[in-house]
Amino acid sequence: MKTASALRGMFWSAIVSVGLWVGAEVPLMGDQFTPPQQSISISAAVETDPVPNTGDAADDPAIWVHPSDPALSIILGTDKKGGLAVYDLSGQELQYLEDGRINNVDLRYDFPLGDRREAVVAVSERSDDLLVFYTVDVETRSLLHVTSRPIEIGIGEAYGLCMYHSVRTDEYYVFVNDEDGLVEQWRIFDDGTGQVDAEWVRSFAVGSQTEGCVVDDERGSLYIAEEDVGIWKYAAEPDASATRTLVAAVDEEQLVADVEGLTIYYAAGGGGYLIASSQGSDSFVVYQRDGDNAYVATFEIAAGETVDKVTNTDGIDVVNLALGEAFPGGLFVAQDSDGAEDGRQNFKLVSWAVIAEAAGLTIDTSWEPGQAVVIED
Repeated sequence: MKTASALRGMFWSAIVSVGLWVGAEVPLMGDQFTPPQQSISISAAVETDPVPNTGDAADDPAIWVHPSDPALSIILGTDKKGGLAVYDLSGQELQYLEDGRINNVDLRYDFPLGDRREAVVAVSERSDDLLVFYTVDVETRSLLHVTSRPIEIGIGEAYGLCMYHSVRTDEYYVFVNDEDGLVEQWRIFDDGTGQVDAEWVRSFAVGSQTEGCVVDDERGSLYIAEEDVGIWKYAAEPDASATRTLVAAVDEEQLVADVEGLTIYYAAGGGGYLIASSQGSDSFVVYQRDGDNAYVATFEIAAGETVDKVTNTDGIDVVNLALGEAFPGGLFVAQDSDGAEDGRQNFKLVSWAVIAEAAGLTIDTSWEPGQAVVIED
C-alpha cells in the first residue's frame, strides 16, 4: 500500500477535474530573446568508467566537494537500470551500489543529522518509487545508507529529482516528479536516530513530461524542464502557489527538445548561470542566474584527443570551486549517451575554466554553500 495520504489523492483528483495543469497564473518573460550565437565547441578532459548496464542506463550526475581536500572530490552518477556509481576526478569507479533503478541524484551540505552537520545525498529510485538517502564517508569517499524507512512517493514512477536548502528557514527539501509532469515536494529531517525521514508538503502539476530540475537556494527559485515546452520557474518554498514563469521556450534554435538536465553555477553576489541540456541539439544553453534569466551562450562538448564527443545528454552538474590541480577553475559534468565503445554509457568531466574562457563566462571560485544568503531580484 502506498504511504501517500488521502489528502494528496484528493488533491490530484481535483487538479485533473478542473484542468489546472499549469498553475494559477502563467506570466511569460518579456522580450528577452537574443538571436542565437554559433555554439562554442570545447572538449572534455576526463571521462568516467562506464556504468555496468548497457544501453540507455547512465542518467544524472552530482558533484560532492571534499571538505578538506577538494582534489579528493567525487562524482555520483546514476545507472537507471541498476544503481548508483561513485567516481574520483580521474573517472575511476570507487563504488557501485546496486540499489535499484536510480534515476536522478542531488545533494546538499550541512544537513543536521544527529549531533553533526554533513552532506546528504537524495536519489529517486524507480523500482519501488522511493526516495532514498545517503551520506558521504569523508575518509573512504563512499556512500552510506541513512534512509529511515521506505519513503514511497504519491505520484507515478519516480523520475526527476532535485534538492533545496531554504536559506530563509534552514529547512531541507526534495522535489520529485514523474513522466506525466506531476511534482511533489517533501521536507526531509533527522528522525531522531541519525537517519533521514521525509514528509510530503506540496504537490503541483507542470503539464507534460518533465524530469530535469534544479533549485537556486539563495533566491528560493525552482527551475523545471518540461521537455517539449521549455524551462519553468516556480517559487520553492512549501507554502508558495503554483504561479510560474516561462524562462525559456523550446524554439528549435537556442533550446531544442528534449530539454533535459538543469544545473546552477553559483558566483558571489548572486551572480552565475542557469545551464540546461538541449538534448535535441547535443548542446548546453547558458542563461543568467539573476533577473529574467537572459540567454548568454551555447556550447557543445566535441571530441578531443582522448575523449569522445558528448551527445544526447540527460543530466548535468557544475561546481564553481577549485578541485585541485585537475580542475582549478571549477568542474562541469555531463552524461554522455554514446559513452564507451562497448555500448555502456558514462559521464564526461570538463574544466569550467575551459568553458568560461571560450564563452566569455565568469570564473569565480570564491562562493561556497555556507556563504549562501537570501537574494531578492
